Amino acid sequence: MTVKQTRSTLTLKRTPISVAVLTAILLPSLVFAQASSEAVKPSESSAQTTGIETIVVTARKRSEELQSVPVAISAFSADTLKKVNIENVNDIQLSIPSTMVVGGDTFTIRGIGNGSLGGDAGVGTFLNGSGISMVAQDQFFDLERIEVLRGPQGTLYGRNTTGGAVSVVTKRPTKNFGGEVSAEVGNFGEQRFVGAVNFAISDVLTQRFAGYIYKRDGFTKNLSTGNSIDGRDQTSIRSSTRLKIGSAGDLNLVIGQYSEDSSRTRETKRLCKSHPVLRCSPTETGFDSPSTSLFNALIGATGKASGGSIYAGAPNPADPRVVSADLDPTFTLDQTYATLEYTHDLDSHIISYVAGYSDSKTEQNTDWDNSDLAYRLTGPITYDMARNKSVTTDRIFSSDSFTATNHTTTHELRVNSQYDGAFNFTAGLFMLDQRSTVGFEAWHPAIEYGAKVFLVWPLSPKLGSSTPRAMVTKSEALFGEANYKVSDKLRVAVGGRYTSEDRTSQSRNIVLSAPAPYKLGESSVSKNTGRVTVDYAPDNNSLIYGYYATGYKGGGFNIGNATNPTFKPEEVSSYEAGWKNTLLNGTVQANLTAFYNDYKDYQLGQRIGGTVVTTNSNAVTKGIEAELNWAATRAVLLDANFSVLNTRLGSFSNVDATNPAQSLLVTTPVVAVNLTGNELPYAPKKKVKIGAQYTMPLFGTGWTSIARIDYSWQDTYFAREFNTVNDKIAAWGITNLQARFVSPDRKTQVKLYVKNLADKNNITRIVYEDFLVGNYRNARYLDPRTFGVAVEYKF
Repeated sequence: MTVKQTRSTLTLKRTPISVAVLTAILLPSLVFAQASSEAVKPSESSAQTTGIETIVVTARKRSEELQSVPVAISAFSADTLKKVNIENVNDIQLSIPSTMVVGGDTFTIRGIGNGSLGGDAGVGTFLNGSGISMVAQDQFFDLERIEVLRGPQGTLYGRNTTGGAVSVVTKRPTKNFGGEVSAEVGNFGEQRFVGAVNFAISDVLTQRFAGYIYKRDGFTKNLSTGNSIDGRDQTSIRSSTRLKIGSAGDLNLVIGQYSEDSSRTRETKRLCKSHPVLRCSPTETGFDSPSTSLFNALIGATGKASGGSIYAGAPNPADPRVVSADLDPTFTLDQTYATLEYTHDLDSHIISYVAGYSDSKTEQNTDWDNSDLAYRLTGPITYDMARNKSVTTDRIFSSDSFTATNHTTTHELRVNSQYDGAFNFTAGLFMLDQRSTVGFEAWHPAIEYGAKVFLVWPLSPKLGSSTPRAMVTKSEALFGEANYKVSDKLRVAVGGRYTSEDRTSQSRNIVLSAPAPYKLGESSVSKNTGRVTVDYAPDNNSLIYGYYATGYKGGGFNIGNATNPTFKPEEVSSYEAGWKNTLLNGTVQANLTAFYNDYKDYQLGQRIGGTVVTTNSNAVTKGIEAELNWAATRAVLLDANFSVLNTRLGSFSNVDATNPAQSLLVTTPVVAVNLTGNELPYAPKKKVKIGAQYTMPLFGTGWTSIARIDYSWQDTYFAREFNTVNDKIAAWGITNLQARFVSPDRKTQVKLYVKNLADKNNITRIVYEDFLVGNYRNARYLDPRTFGVAVEYKF
């Protein structure tokens, strides 16, 4: 099957296969009537599928059982990831309250993510305890667990965790020889191959290798080129080495590499209701093209203009999975990373050193105007349509290119006490050195020939924003937390962190102007953050806690913006109370959390006037969250979570780039809009997730069958802080089904699955494109219905 067919043809051809997959998934429930008299025999292995797993986390930089940690945290072991069929960041967001993944790569927790453009994310990501992360596009494979901490983590985790922290831990090698291989195929030509092998080199040295290959066709068809786009071609490999040094030392070295060369799109679909003055209406959306753009005013410079709007007659199919653009997107990303962890057990203390290294680069190219223009010049002209690509034609081609590099090293030296008495502590030193470059270039004949009119040819034949000299961030921190057990039931923890951070940047922005000297940006900030936590355990099965914490996220630079060259750090004061319960002999876990976060200088960014501007505003987020896991019987496992979130901006006004004058008739003078009380972007008021799993014997064969359904729904939310009609994204839900069949020796497993059962075209993100290309919006959609089969073998 190929995506090169029309949408309706695809739907018709997929239907019988989908029914077959659905039948296979629901079959275990249908035969239950014949097998209901058979009980699922409890065993150590079956506990993974029929009970509630005990997960040990390191959320407080020491090993603790999940239910004993006074923090709102969602944790996923390797078995849990497999059980819910979580293979990437877009999957995991469905199972966490108050959490979204914006644009396929940025976590937003409790309404806080990366509101800035060019700044740091508010949800920190960590790999094996180090201050680096796997790239978000990487698939999850061979992991020990993932921990998602909700709320500011400014003490033990530090900078850039004003929304929360995501910690990914890879599997460590063991002395036992073994491993696993799996192969998965699905619709849209999906192929996913994963493998891992573990072996001992000596009594003290063990090794593990793991990797995957993932390919699929695109979900979207480009009518102009005839190709499917937004496909994937990814590979990743990881080496994990563990060395025992004497009786007390343990060294773990992980080295990995990720590579992608895909047709991944930054956004999926152009949305516009044509407006004669504002190009696209700020109050309606549709599948039109802009009425005009800046290019129309400049195209006359070619001497070949034929009159009328250059967007006239440009197709924009109403099907969200079909586009018409001159060029297919290209996306390359490479990352090499390493983590090193050494721990030394001194009986009463554990000394830990954790280092991280990451070096990455990416280039992302796309059709700048997202169109296949019907407009023709009166004769051919010669111009650059892309980097190192010149054409002579009467057609109008345009492209853009986003490039970035990042080199990060981190070091953390930590001491954890393990005293028998009431007092214990954690103390450490953290250092980060980060050097990155960012560039955006766009080619268009109107820009190139317009440069001649403005007498800046050949100095600026294209649009460009760049930081060719690395932006440098250096950060050092001292942190510590003291824990005191007041009684057998009452504990108090007090922690603090002092951070010193220096940043420098050189950048410039070129839009029909001669290249100016690079603008130097410098900032130096010192911050004190901390946390006070009190928790009370009335019995061995309950924990009540509350804390007050502060955190901050670094400021940054508006690249090439001389009027607003910098934006301030984001700071937060947070209050949280929680109640964790393990009930009915360990068959129920029920957790409830309430929170209130007060943000100072919350960062908000937008594209405007051919550049980017991030500004600051105060904001408040508050809400409640609940998580439930219930092993109702040996065969039935239920889980659910929900969240209610309320967000609002403080007293704040800002210019809306989509409609500067807030008028349908004129665009000047520029008028600031009062945003006081508006909701934060990507902060749905309600979110619900429900999952059910049924396990039973399969026809007396010795095999075990596991049927599972997961449903996630989230409320409406806004793509921008302006909260206009066009910013509003409708509520959406998604249903996933899965059936697994496990052999008697538990070495072989067959999985059938369907994701997005109803094949809904759910918009998850909207990005505004400014007046240069016509004031339209780009929308990103959730993946369509996908289904497939996977076979796994352990040895």
